[in-house]
Amino acid sequence: MTSLFGRVSRVIAPCVLTLIIAACGADGGGSDTLAPLPTNVSTTAASTLAPMVTTTGVPESTTTTMLDVTTTVPVAAKLVLRGDSLGDVRFGVDAEGAIAYVESLLGNPDSDSGYVDSTSEFGMCPGAQVRGVRWGDLLLLFGDESEVASGRLHFYGWRYGPVGAAMPEPVGPATEGGVTLGSTVNEVLAVHPGADVYNDDVFGAGFDVDFGSRGLVSGSLSNDAPNGVTLALFGGVTCGEWASGI
Repeated sequence: MTSLFGRVSRVIAPCVLTLIIAACGADGGGSDTLAPLPTNVSTTAASTLAPMVTTTGVPESTTTTMLDVTTTVPVAAKLVLRGDSLGDVRFGVDAEGAIAYVESLLGNPDSDSGYVDSTSEFGMCPGAQVRGVRWGDLLLLFGDESEVASGRLHFYGWRYGPVGAAMPEPVGPATEGGVTLGSTVNEVLAVHPGADVYNDDVFGAGFDVDFGSRGLVSGSLSNDAPNGVTLALFGGVTCGEWASGI
């Protein structure tokens, strides 16, 4: 899938209040369905404590004690950031199904614009209608035109970030390589060595990770130096001349 963010969507600097993202045309239809919802994820690790050692160096006991340590993975980690989907929900599925999927993980959204004119607070979007549904710093976009479907309302894009507070909300969404908000350029390249990192004279620093037939994930950076920080991530279709979101 061709990135609709391109060089136009790659700027979100800490002091920039607007996000400019390139618009996309529509092509073809789609009838993808939601994959089964994943189960809750948690892992339990058992570690063996070493025998107690006396001052003579001889163990007082050969009995080992098992300590159970349970680490719960954030539920939002199931929302893997992909170029053709968000977690188990693919671009092209109907809006209500996509929203229900995310609600099953994160609860009710913080805001929902409902369907509005395609030129709105989200910018200039393809088609005649657009809808933005937000959970904290995670925004899902829906409309009636995109590369994956035409003439029906469907899920076509996501945005994660920029962070509106001290910590991302929700915590957990990341690419399959683990890139998320706050990842440095070095970390992006370590897990996605083919990523295109750039610094555009007009739109600032960013990167693209091309997953081939699985689409493109784009990010905006504080700068393109090795310690430059990821400020936002994008996938799928989005809108040009982003204004403020909701």
